[in-house]
Amino acid sequence: MAARMNDAEAIMWEVESDPFLRTDFTNITLLESAPDPARLRAGLEQAIGVFPPLRQRVARPPLGLAPPQWADDPDFDIRYHLRRLSLAPPGEFRQLLDLAAQLAAMPLDRARPLWELTVVEGLADGRTAVLQRLHHSLTDGVGGMKLLRSLLERTPGQRDTADVPATTPWLDPVVWRHPEILSPADLAPRPVDSWHDTADRESPWSLLDRVTAGLNEVGGALGYRIGQGLAAARKGFELASILPNATGDDLRVLAERARRTAQSVADQVMVSGGPLSPLMVNRSLARQFETDTFELAPYRRAAQALGASRNAVFVAGVTGGLLAYHERMGAPCDALRMAVPVSLRSNAGPGGAVSVGPVGGNRFAPARVVVPLGPKDPAKRVNAASRTLAQVAAEPGLSMADSLAGLISLLPGSVLVPALRAQARTVDFAASIVPGLRSGRFMAGAPVQASWPMGPRVGCAVNFTLLTCDDRLHLGVNLDPAAVADPSALMECVAESFADLLEAGA
Repeated sequence: MAARMNDAEAIMWEVESDPFLRTDFTNITLLESAPDPARLRAGLEQAIGVFPPLRQRVARPPLGLAPPQWADDPDFDIRYHLRRLSLAPPGEFRQLLDLAAQLAAMPLDRARPLWELTVVEGLADGRTAVLQRLHHSLTDGVGGMKLLRSLLERTPGQRDTADVPATTPWLDPVVWRHPEILSPADLAPRPVDSWHDTADRESPWSLLDRVTAGLNEVGGALGYRIGQGLAAARKGFELASILPNATGDDLRVLAERARRTAQSVADQVMVSGGPLSPLMVNRSLARQFETDTFELAPYRRAAQALGASRNAVFVAGVTGGLLAYHERMGAPCDALRMAVPVSLRSNAGPGGAVSVGPVGGNRFAPARVVVPLGPKDPAKRVNAASRTLAQVAAEPGLSMADSLAGLISLLPGSVLVPALRAQARTVDFAASIVPGLRSGRFMAGAPVQASWPMGPRVGCAVNFTLLTCDDRLHLGVNLDPAAVADPSALMECVAESFADLLEAGA
């Protein structure tokens, strides 16, 4: 049976009719040398075997009765997804970031599996980069990093490539049209099935099989919704069985819990007004990628010395940078609205998680919270960030995330898309931490130098995403140049904020 998206994934898929709400994300991995093509392809094929949606495309449900399913792509061609580009001289890192942002601005082909892996050559000093791009309906950031780690090797030992052709084609048959690698048949347009043409060619029995399959799909979609209704009814019966024996105090506790949950849901779903920043107000579809790197050991010491989680130190570093940036630009601001994913995977917390679950899928609840940018004292700012994250974790409405997604997914696109766009505009910035690269040091024989995650903005001014790579922390920043007029100034302010935090915890 084909796997089905959950309701949250279905929403992310549906709202992409508005490019403002696109959710694909990119990871930039820097290598000291070029990876071996055959070994990289072998690693990809192994990952595809573990996670079938990498070779599947989205199949819409009949009548929109249930979320879409993942169906095998009969025309799957790994060469379309595994690509190779080269930078023009001098091959500077800034060129790589600009190229990655330009590629990220191009929507993924919705008729194919929703991922791309692009090898970028031509960097200075013989280095190479690998750009991993995934649609959020495939997996969240945790699953994305698991997929990336599946391509890494602990040692540069030879991977078994017995089943890989001696000459491994890299190139995209649509983009490159390389005559020495691809035959004319490879470049032919993909056939578009026509119901009437197919019916004319089929026997009555095969046509009956197709009709039966369609009815089975309708039945499966109806079964999904009926199952949701039964689950909700079961919870209602469980509550009803408790009420006759409940005391007055029990009823008051239940009523208060229901009131707080309803208010929490309303606070998350129906945020009024626009962004809180007086400066980062404009929005566009443009992307600009920036990066920074910090040493991991001082960061750990700072978290321990300040008595806070690493997530709180991260948020404090970001908010301190945003505070300084607003002041430098002559538009001081006390607080901004932050979007933070609360992972529903094991051992998780707001802003990031360690996962022990499956590679794919999305297991997070989106949360929005107003976070103070100050005070300027690093230790006090970390305390403020800790209180904010504790507030997010205690939101009772997050327990309703799956049920709420089920209701929202039933809305027609004409209602859903403008409503989510209006809510997305209320967010000033996003922040998250994803697990890092600790289990591998080589990709297809090439040593890994660094890896920067670029999370989706989904309408906000800037997304800050942090991951660990060996003994360093790598910060990926996906910003909207229409909102951030001086990206260099923002990155300087963020670097200074983290430096102050690390010094305070020394």
